[in-house]
Amino acid sequence: MQSKRSFLWPILVAVIGAFFLFVALPDSWKAWAPGFLRSPTIHFGLDLVGGTQLDFRISEQEMDDQMKRIQAEIDQLKNQNADSQKIAILEQQLRSTEQQKTTIVESIRTVLERRINALGVSEAVITPSYMGTEKHLLVECPGVVDMQKCIATVGKTIQLEFKEEFTEATAEFEKSVHDRADAALRRITVSGSTLSVVGQDLGSTLGVAYTDKQWLIKSALPKGLEGVWNQKPGVVVKREGSVMVPDQDQNGNPIEKPVSGIFLTEVTEPKTQTGHTVNEAPTAFSLLAEGKKNRSYIPMLDTVLDDKVDASIKSTILAMGAGELKIANLADGSAALIFLRGNTPGQEQMAASHILISYAGATGAAKTVTRTKDQALTTVRKLKQDIDGGASFAELAKKYSDDTGNASKGGSLGTFGRNAMVPAFEEAAFALPTGGVSDPVETQFGYHLIRADQAVTKAADRAAFDELLITGTGAVVEAGGVLADLKAGRVKKFEDSIALRSLFFSLLPTGWKDTTLNGKHFRSAGVTLDPTSSLPIVQISFDEEGAKLFQELTKKNVGKRIAIFVGGDLVSAPMVQSEISGGTAIITGSGNFDEAQNLAQDLNTGAIPAPIYLSGQNTIEATLGGEALRTSLKAALIGVVILMLYMILIYRFLGFLADVALSIYALLFLAILKLPLLLLTSQYIVLTLAGMAGIILSMGMAVDANVLIFERIKEELRKGKSISTSVTIGFKRAWPSIRDGNASTLLTCLILFMIGTSIVRGFSVTLSMGVLMSMFTAITVTRWLIEKTSHLSIVQNTYFFVGIRTEKKPIEPFHA
Repeated sequence: MQSKRSFLWPILVAVIGAFFLFVALPDSWKAWAPGFLRSPTIHFGLDLVGGTQLDFRISEQEMDDQMKRIQAEIDQLKNQNADSQKIAILEQQLRSTEQQKTTIVESIRTVLERRINALGVSEAVITPSYMGTEKHLLVECPGVVDMQKCIATVGKTIQLEFKEEFTEATAEFEKSVHDRADAALRRITVSGSTLSVVGQDLGSTLGVAYTDKQWLIKSALPKGLEGVWNQKPGVVVKREGSVMVPDQDQNGNPIEKPVSGIFLTEVTEPKTQTGHTVNEAPTAFSLLAEGKKNRSYIPMLDTVLDDKVDASIKSTILAMGAGELKIANLADGSAALIFLRGNTPGQEQMAASHILISYAGATGAAKTVTRTKDQALTTVRKLKQDIDGGASFAELAKKYSDDTGNASKGGSLGTFGRNAMVPAFEEAAFALPTGGVSDPVETQFGYHLIRADQAVTKAADRAAFDELLITGTGAVVEAGGVLADLKAGRVKKFEDSIALRSLFFSLLPTGWKDTTLNGKHFRSAGVTLDPTSSLPIVQISFDEEGAKLFQELTKKNVGKRIAIFVGGDLVSAPMVQSEISGGTAIITGSGNFDEAQNLAQDLNTGAIPAPIYLSGQNTIEATLGGEALRTSLKAALIGVVILMLYMILIYRFLGFLADVALSIYALLFLAILKLPLLLLTSQYIVLTLAGMAGIILSMGMAVDANVLIFERIKEELRKGKSISTSVTIGFKRAWPSIRDGNASTLLTCLILFMIGTSIVRGFSVTLSMGVLMSMFTAITVTRWLIEKTSHLSIVQNTYFFVGIRTEKKPIEPFHA
């Protein structure tokens, strides 16, 4: 067991070392690597790469005025002995506002951080600052030197907005899409731009899709683009057409639906005979069956999976998901390669008849129906008595039923399955025994008498699939090879294709429409537990005017989403289940309490009457930051070189080993600067000028431990002890001094981090990291290097080993 561990340990160390070495390499050396391996990079601060610094003051005056106004309203209601519920609502709003005031800085900081992330600045630093009674937020945006853009994005008013879905294409919307497409075409035909440039400019816009050079066969052209097949290369043409987008049917099976739009197309290269991979199963199966006597392609669309279908094929299909490819081994030795397009599980079904007695105002009632609801109920009860007395259900249906479509058939509805009828009708019908007649059943259409004509049965499953049948000896092996070819993309078809570049403007609205409901109508949001599911929910409330607006908004958006924006950012888009009155609502769907709490905080932040004002701004040019970075790196490099030369000059071979350990220390430090904190978070160390000072200082301190150890070794060698004994004693006796010295430095760094500003904190973080890593490299790495080189004959010379002349002693094997 020990030998196994001793074998695995060096491998583990080598793998970890190789990982850190790779991360530390310059990005330009890793251009060949996959994206996730190239991504680690150093995150520089404002003073090293330039950027914008903004100082925002948080005004709490409006919040204080609101709290005074609410308190005055509460006092007035209490003096008037008003409704206690109104008083409780206002008291809850007051407590919520007081709570918001205590967390105002952190709440606004979160909103500003989202805005900065939208600028693509992941290294931004937002630092709270308190100047007397004023609360400020200092925002640093490294790399953003366009101050006006930064101010416009970060400093805009934080507002709570409620918006409704904009999903129906109006004539005005379609005209605006055509205008955008025409403007893009004019940029090409009039201004001399290219489709490639225009596409790259507009491709990220919502509702616009740009596709660069793409080889397409004629059958793969989007609908409406058939004319491009003979289009002259280099000419940009506007055409109307549609693209297919993924969707799901009512059973959850993947389907594609068309989305209409406007294309700007350009053929970049003329027709060329090329081979392309066939990904569509019907085409691939048809191609694979051509010229093969033992293969046949059979499309099976909307097939009932009854006893007529081979049992092996049926069991294979029932175990598949839509879009899967599998092989079914048949009893006669042949094999069927199956591609499942979709399936519909069999559901309960029955046959029934009914008599409908409608009334004036019921859904679908004819204008000739004048009876009242009570009269309809009396009539249907009389008919039920007649049927119970032996009257013919079919004859009564022909004579009295208001369902004119089925009355002539004796009221027969034929066979129907679950979810085909309205809930009340379905519940009563499926509960009846064969031949049984229900009591009067009320629906929105009137009153029904229902008779079960056939017992409830389960319909067979149905499926749509493609089958490639392979017969003969070795069919199963052959099918396995065909399946492997399909999955590897080795099934190709040679035909003409063109290289097409296109810019697509969708005519399907995908945005949000403003409403009159906003933060001024919002009272508060809080987290409670659903009494049924015990899951966290967010409860929101509005004032009297907001309650009316919210009721109107939910009434016209039942079954649709209402988007909630805070400071221009979408924070939630709940589905409206029904019209909501009373001014209170709940938002479900939070995965845990923290998620619900964050949503409530976002909503409260948007409703906070605490605007932010720009009170200071400063821009550091990238050239100044770059100069600071270059001088810092130059100072670090000069210091390291002098330090390494000094160690070799004074301590000879041990100094050289210390330099190797120092190089390893530098690589580790560089890798840690590139990696997320603790490897598990999304936060990175942002390197500032103060942080660079900490790194340079830590490099000088990195050899302190080596100096202490080497001096101890010298003392033992001067006493006439052997090298191995001197090394062991040197490490042992130097450790207390190393431990205490580094502990005091780490304690100082902790104090600086707790009480210092962001600049001081940066210095303390890099210095403390350097101290911890220097302890590792100076003690562990250096000792390991000495152990591995102790057998070399040159180490027998103490002058070469550590720089002192002693009487020659026999060399003993080194023991750690």
